[in-house]
Order: sequence, then structure tokens, then C-alpha cells
Amino acid sequence: MITLEFFAGLKDYFPPVMEVRETPEDINRLRRYLIDQQSFATTLLEQCRFAVDDTFVQEDYRLRQGDLVLVIPPSSGG
Repeated sequence: MITLEFFAGLKDYFPPVMEVRETPEDINRLRRYLIDQQSFATTLLEQCRFAVDDTFVQEDYRLRQGDLVLVIPPSSGG
């Protein structure tokens, strides 16, 4: 199981914190899983960055049981 935290506009599609019982192999598969869960969020999810334990990771990062994954959409400053 992994725990996901969602930020900003993603909270329109997902709860702020969500647990996934079956740990996806990597970030790429996690992104696909999330798109399958909420296809309306596809464009936003395709632009998101992912962090594991507060460190940004690449698409091929292998997830492990117990990971805390932050799903961070793009943002703009002013």
C-alpha cells in the first residue's frame, strides 16, 4: 500500500489523501492508474510532478510499500 497526497486543482477529482492498496510498479503506472480512476483529470495528471518522501522523482522511479507520494500539479506565480 502507498499513500497519495493531492494538491491544488487535483482536489477537485481526488480526496486530499488517498491510499492505494496495490502498489503500482513505478510512477508511470501510478499515473495511468490515476487517469483510469478519473479520466476527466487526464490533462492535469499528465502535467503533474510526483515526489516520494519529499523528493521529486522520475517516471521510472520504482515505488515501494509504504511510500508517501505527493502528486503536484503545475502552478503559476504572480
